Amino acid sequence: MKTQLKGRVLFALGCIYGLVTPAGAAGSGEGGVELGELVVTATRTSASLSDAPAAVTVVNAKNIEAKNASRLGDVLDQVPSLYLRGGALGQSQGTIGTSGMSLRGIDQTKTLILLDGQPIQDSGSGKVNWRVPFVEDIERVEVVPGAFSSLYGSNAIGGVVNIITKQADKREFTAKIKKGWGDASGEDASVYFRDKMDNGLGFVGGLGYQDRDSYVNEFIVVTKCTPSPTCPAGTPVSGMQATTTREGAPAYLVGDMGTTPWESTNATAKLFYDLNARDKIYAGVNHQETEQDYTQFNTYLRNAATGAPVSSGTLSINGQRFNLNFNTFSFLPLHEATTRYFVGYDGTVGNGYLLKADLAKIERTYNFTLAGATATWNGGAGTLSDAPNDGLDGTVQLSFPAGNNHLLVTGLALHKDSVNQQIYALSNWRNPDSKTAVNSGYNGYSTTVSVFAQDEISATDVLKIYLGGRWDDWETRGNNSSVVVPVASTLYPARSVSAFSPKMSAVYKPSEAAILRASFGKSFRAPTNQDMYTSTTSRGRTTTGDPNLQPEHGTTWEVGGEFRFTENTRATATYYDTRLSNLIYLMQLSATNSLRINAGKAKVQGIELGVTTKLANWLELDANYAYIDSEMLENVTDPGSVGKRLTDSPRDITGIGLTAQQGAWTGALNARYVSHIFWNAQNTDVVEGVPGSYDAHTMVNAKLGYAFSKTVKGSVAINNLLDKKAYSYFLLPGRNVTAEMDFSF
Repeated sequence: MKTQLKGRVLFALGCIYGLVTPAGAAGSGEGGVELGELVVTATRTSASLSDAPAAVTVVNAKNIEAKNASRLGDVLDQVPSLYLRGGALGQSQGTIGTSGMSLRGIDQTKTLILLDGQPIQDSGSGKVNWRVPFVEDIERVEVVPGAFSSLYGSNAIGGVVNIITKQADKREFTAKIKKGWGDASGEDASVYFRDKMDNGLGFVGGLGYQDRDSYVNEFIVVTKCTPSPTCPAGTPVSGMQATTTREGAPAYLVGDMGTTPWESTNATAKLFYDLNARDKIYAGVNHQETEQDYTQFNTYLRNAATGAPVSSGTLSINGQRFNLNFNTFSFLPLHEATTRYFVGYDGTVGNGYLLKADLAKIERTYNFTLAGATATWNGGAGTLSDAPNDGLDGTVQLSFPAGNNHLLVTGLALHKDSVNQQIYALSNWRNPDSKTAVNSGYNGYSTTVSVFAQDEISATDVLKIYLGGRWDDWETRGNNSSVVVPVASTLYPARSVSAFSPKMSAVYKPSEAAILRASFGKSFRAPTNQDMYTSTTSRGRTTTGDPNLQPEHGTTWEVGGEFRFTENTRATATYYDTRLSNLIYLMQLSATNSLRINAGKAKVQGIELGVTTKLANWLELDANYAYIDSEMLENVTDPGSVGKRLTDSPRDITGIGLTAQQGAWTGALNARYVSHIFWNAQNTDVVEGVPGSYDAHTMVNAKLGYAFSKTVKGSVAINNLLDKKAYSYFLLPGRNVTAEMDFSF
């Protein structure tokens, strides 16, 4: 056993440094995954997929090339149980890159997103900017569902998504240009280079640019108001369209928000140096920046008497009264930028000991302007929200065999978050430099120091047991202030909370054709700085954070397996059960005030099924289905939500994909069905097909490529091939076409 463990350590080192090629590692992934492929996220060490103690999904470079991918979410569109909407998807509306997401029905803030092992969640809100990873630089993405706080700490309740970028292990130069039409109107371009020299020095560099015209995707719907001094009889208008709200109340569609054109750049530069045949040091920097604008709104309303456009005032539609001001919906430029610096060592110490040490810092800027209630499209008072924040992560990890049948992974980790948000008053909402005063703001600082360990026990030749746990000591402090109503200035002293997250897993391989897995683990998510220290007022309602919030918790067990019926056919099945407690929700204190508190308990149970097979030498099929049963069990802030589904948690997700390669031709056809999701906790938003709804929908995408030579390839892709109209709050893109040319040397 000890010899086998040492052999595995050396084999993993060889794979890491390109000395050994694992069976099936090339060209495996969503479609055609080989059980010998190496993965790292589920154990924090290189392990074959067959030994991983979780239902890992790998999306590799070959899978990415087959997709029409311009953003990380496009890469993950066929991952089982993963629901994405909004800014995660490059074809979606032009909002800044955050989005709605859930993995196994558990939302984004409780699912850890890593870039080369570093969390990339925003230090204020905990959301993710899905534009940050440069698609051209992604080697593969490992999606590991289930409780993984035992290895990764906070946020890893639903699972871990780890984006692994390319190393300098070969010479590669690519240049790509892409043109889109329809709702994908715009241009993309990128250049990417990596090389490995004989002296051990390697370099990776890349630059990408995206420019989108956007399309009309957000609409203005009004409902009648009760006659009162604030809702007097209004001007008769025409041009409206009868509709309903997503809750079914009668309403009128009266306009749209125009388009949201945006530009985005990605840049990366990385250096690698081999100290010897087995050890290396590395350093680098990544930068992503997005500028987003809004075109002017469109009103559909006309004065019934004069025919003049109407965009504000008290109005009368079919004898019913309405208040309307398009300017209150209007935004001007949003700016978001992320710069990540990193340095590390990956190699060995002593005889058979693997050491990995890394340090990374992320600096983020995020700001946008809002028009005030009395402003017009051309100008007027408004506000600027500016929330720079940063994160610092350091890890030292040692892996080594111990005794005859143990492989230990131990480590220390440090994570620090800080955010400094200011809300400025603007004399002209169109000019972010027209600041006149600071209305409000907050500062938040959080630090987590952790120690973790996992023992991989080879109990027999066919049974592996994983026992591990992580101790996290989390400390936070902050302050907030406001010079507008409600006026306040509060300093919150430091406090700390500790969490222990154990996990036990087993992998049993009774034959070459079957793998069985089972696990039980506990996990947690620390409150964000925004949860604790912000106090915001919007449209007369104030939401206050609670500096004494406690971490949210999860307990998960699951069983499943993989079954290989033939050499080219593999099926998977997993059942899981997660119990959530201490969930953070808003408690209504009055008609105008609410407070964040720990108030909720919930459960999520589900089944994942998948099959991968070769239908012919040139054709592969990959299909999966997920059933997600989520339910709120307790919520003192909103008793009406008890017994209802969790928000952003679809009941059914089905994906099916075909990929083909015949000679110089390549092709891909995939379809994805997502059932209805609920936006509000009481599940009253049941209406589909209206602005702001969250519709059950099926999207079919296709891509056809041709290699003109070894260095020149072309492709044409059609998204939403069947031109289905559906909303995911925003109107999803209609049928659109993109053409791409790739040059590689």
